[in-house]
Amino acid sequence: MLNLDDDIQDYNEVVEKLQKENRALKAVLNRYQIFSDYSSLPNLDVDLKSQLDYTEQLLETCFSELLIPAFAGALVFSEDGLPCDFVYTNVNNEFLRFCDIEMKDILGKKESELKKLKSPIWIDGIFKAAKILEPISLKVREGEEVFDVKINALKHDIFYLQFKPNNSNALSERKLKENLTFTQKIVNAIPIPMFYKNLDGYYVLCNDSYAKTITGGGIEDISGKTAKELSDYIPKEYADFYQNKDLELLKEKGIQVYEGPLKCADGKIRVFIVSKTLVKDTTGKAVGILGVMQNIDEMIKTRRELAESESRYKTLFNSLLEPIIVADIDGNIIMCNSKAIELFEEEYDPKTGIKQVPAEFLADKNLIRSVIETGETMTRRVPLILQGEQRWFLSRLQPLSDSFGEKVVQIISDDITELKRYQGEILKQKVHAEDSSNLKTIFLANIAHETRTPANIISGHVQMIQSGLHPEKLDSYLAAIYKNTGKLLDIIDDIVELSKIESGQIKLRHEICSINSIIEDAYAYLCDIHEEAGKKLELKRCEQFNEYESLIYADNQYISQVLKKLLTNAVTFTQKGYIELGARFEDQKLVFYVEDTGIGIPKEKINIIFERFRQADEGMARQYGGNGLGLAIANELVKRMGGELNVESTVAKGSVFSFSIPYKKAGM
Repeated sequence: MLNLDDDIQDYNEVVEKLQKENRALKAVLNRYQIFSDYSSLPNLDVDLKSQLDYTEQLLETCFSELLIPAFAGALVFSEDGLPCDFVYTNVNNEFLRFCDIEMKDILGKKESELKKLKSPIWIDGIFKAAKILEPISLKVREGEEVFDVKINALKHDIFYLQFKPNNSNALSERKLKENLTFTQKIVNAIPIPMFYKNLDGYYVLCNDSYAKTITGGGIEDISGKTAKELSDYIPKEYADFYQNKDLELLKEKGIQVYEGPLKCADGKIRVFIVSKTLVKDTTGKAVGILGVMQNIDEMIKTRRELAESESRYKTLFNSLLEPIIVADIDGNIIMCNSKAIELFEEEYDPKTGIKQVPAEFLADKNLIRSVIETGETMTRRVPLILQGEQRWFLSRLQPLSDSFGEKVVQIISDDITELKRYQGEILKQKVHAEDSSNLKTIFLANIAHETRTPANIISGHVQMIQSGLHPEKLDSYLAAIYKNTGKLLDIIDDIVELSKIESGQIKLRHEICSINSIIEDAYAYLCDIHEEAGKKLELKRCEQFNEYESLIYADNQYISQVLKKLLTNAVTFTQKGYIELGARFEDQKLVFYVEDTGIGIPKEKINIIFERFRQADEGMARQYGGNGLGLAIANELVKRMGGELNVESTVAKGSVFSFSIPYKKAGM
């Protein structure tokens, strides 16, 4: 009596193993053809693919026509990580009939939506099997009928379930026999020789093509025999050869592809390429060997011509100056020319030639997949760091089909680094020109505003004096004229100073001067502009230096000029608190500083304030005045003196401007 439960369980696990082995066989044959002489066998891939397609069709058909209801599903987990439902991923015909539902109405749907399994025991069993990853057997009552249920968890979130009524054994045996007959018909339809034998070397199954090739007769002449027992058809040396190959396959536990001679039923010796793979049971133990064969006599005759053609193609391929790479959907290099190897010498393996193309070069798998799926050529600019240098490539990604019909992408790249740099320089010059134009526009607007105000005051007071009105205010009129004339002269001086800097007319005049005197004069200037501004700020200055240390060799005029511009800014932008002026020695340098408690400068604007015609906020020109040249001139003067102008600032708390110059003590 057939033990249906065990047979069906083993059968379905063997089906899963066969599917994995077939996929692995296909991948190996693909790589084998690409990197060996078999790339010259044009029909091999067609025949083997046909055999594999037939096998996969057989496995899918067997599941669909399985004698008892069966389905596969994927678990759905709640937010706390516990299984709460499942989705139907595959069902067979018996399950469709049992549920009275069509395939399109169940696949991808949740059980909670369909509610085809009335008893909660089904769901609990599925969750338990997924947790322990071991088969579970259950008895479930649905109405008046009792079912024997088998649940196998393939992973923690994938399971396979089959069940049958208690009285279904006789029907199941009959359908199993029908399935086996149907299976043999499918195997016989495979056009190339195929066989399956157990580990003892006995043929369990073969197709008509294999039987006719070996004996010229039917399957019954081979079934249940070993190669040595077929000595009338297979010479001993050939039988020993194939037996040794079987032993090698068992030892390597993988897939085996080789050429071998075989005496055929017509007495001729023909060469076949043989592909074998192990079939394993549910425990992973090998139980048999599945093999397919392809006659390659005609292919061998054309091998030399194809090799010569391939050699000519490779010569042309490698002679191209552009780097060319052919990659699969996963980004693996299938082939590349000499220029690409030179370009990616660190990523290329000279032994296998298979390496991962740099991610920057291929972009990402989504782009490759898009090119393959749409069949459209894409062009993109790619930055790449090669040998520590950034280079730019214009890459054209073109979809192609390899010799197996698999979709690949050919990437042809042109080095456009110099063109990119040239375009970048042009763009920088354009942006710089636009910025300069904008800045000069702002500058001219500021200058117009700054000069118009004192000019109007001067003009107005002159008119008042000429009119003779209010003679008692003559002194105040003259004072206002004098003050605003000074402002105009300051603006003119800044413009002249900037012109000298740009034309290179600035010349340092080093002389013996006193730090104390410089601070004293600057502090006096601070007091004057503070009083003129009418503010009530606390003015501070550092302590005087030792008279000996105070004497230095420097340009007194430019130091004083820089300090005055820093002090003017401090008074302008400080409304309360204090302003401190001072100097200190630091690492063989003399550092002057101006500290205030003014409005401060945002960090992102600090670099802007040293540019010509710029202020931290362009709107400040109208609120506080100024032409945007003071700090730019100060910065240039400090650079000419061999120093550096720095600023530390916090918004709403204040700023510290400092500049350092080399400390050259007088007399040294």
